[in-house]
Amino acid sequence: MGLNNQTSTSYDERKMLFLWLKQISSYTAWNRVLSYYKLWADAAENCRRMACATGCDDTSRVSDSDYVSILKGFAHCEDGVLRLRSGDKRVFKFDANGDLAMADRPLTYWDKYLIRIEWGEHPPISEQDTPGWTDFHRAFVELSEAWGEIAPDVLEPWNANAESHTFYNEDLKSTLQKMRYSLPLPEVPDPENNTFVRSGRIVPCSGIWEPVEVPKPNVFSLFQQKQIPKGPFSIVGTMSYLHAESEAPNMAAYGEERGLPATWRLLWRDSRYEDGLFPDEENRYRFLMPETRSKFERTAVSKDISDTLVWATSGQPAPRAGRWLAENDLNISIITGIGDILPLHQGRPTRWILEVD
Repeated sequence: MGLNNQTSTSYDERKMLFLWLKQISSYTAWNRVLSYYKLWADAAENCRRMACATGCDDTSRVSDSDYVSILKGFAHCEDGVLRLRSGDKRVFKFDANGDLAMADRPLTYWDKYLIRIEWGEHPPISEQDTPGWTDFHRAFVELSEAWGEIAPDVLEPWNANAESHTFYNEDLKSTLQKMRYSLPLPEVPDPENNTFVRSGRIVPCSGIWEPVEVPKPNVFSLFQQKQIPKGPFSIVGTMSYLHAESEAPNMAAYGEERGLPATWRLLWRDSRYEDGLFPDEENRYRFLMPETRSKFERTAVSKDISDTLVWATSGQPAPRAGRWLAENDLNISIITGIGDILPLHQGRPTRWILEVD
């Protein structure tokens, strides 16, 4: 890869990078984050209940306004995930359509607040002054880790002039090596009909784009009808997920350098879910964070890609028709058709396991 990059991708690493960008921008990824958000909202509600029950309402550092803010963030996340399931990729943008950017506000607030506590600007928080704090803090950390695994490389930054966040360095290389993939790895798309956009110009569609070196037209072609360049094209930066109706960014920079303007080539238009269907490959997605699993995931069935069990999470469409059992309450079952949205169980997300005949 060359310009403004310190590390080059191998042939297989480029395939992994493409699959990783698809995974972190998927409905499955964001629906999973929604489950963690729900646990955090529940923990905030529990803090308020315990504060009132124990007479700690005046000392609790999780106030009513904090709880309301978290509920609003959860509602935005839920709306964003539902819109994404219908094919609306505008949820990733930093504008009036950006439900996920709105969902990030409570996370950003608490992240900064906890940092100020570490710096000694505020006193530490304990169970004595804030009953329920241990569970609240754990739920926040797990949500932050799940969010941090996917959000930075998908959500549009607040600064319209920012460089692309996705940058192939040792950190990203390490992430790709930890991921689990079905072999053989599929080829990265190489469209015959090329679509290009220059940094600062409006991106025509959401999807995965790659900065390339486009040959300059010769002097004779300047007086002829504009022609779209033909490949092969030299890759000069890291592929990224770009957003329709936004300005194309400069490609990612290293360290304190500023990103260089680039010509982005469309590799793959993100048209998922627009037809109402759910890609089968999403049933094989696995995620790395959080490092310590939440109550929701700690009790989940450990399932390898080669396992025969079929499962899906509340809010996901059923990949198969049949009878599904609630993972933590196998006496509860539902019957669905393929594509039906799997429900919550007792108001909480759960994994549903397809009953084997």
